[in-house]
Amino acid sequence: MMDLKEWSSSSEELNVNRKCCADCKTTKTPLWRGGPAGPKTLCNACGIRYRKRRACWRKGELKKQKQKQKQRWKMLGEEEQAAVCLMALSCGFVFA
Repeated sequence: MMDLKEWSSSSEELNVNRKCCADCKTTKTPLWRGGPAGPKTLCNACGIRYRKRRACWRKGELKKQKQKQKQRWKMLGEEEQAAVCLMALSCGFVFA
């Protein structure tokens, strides 16, 4: 027969040793994956979902950066065109 102290200590040990997904709180998964809280903190499904969201976010950030670069190049191009026009006007190559 098991005492109450023995039963409570064995149940506490089980709870301490069990891993739990940081997102969905499941304890059973074929593979533990890394997430925002560190390695092996997400179950397989949540880890895949997290990685996909992160990849989409990165792609969106890259698109925004490329758009900003294009805008900078366009602005630089306009300034260069204005400088060429000014030089042409001052040298008399263009008649106003």
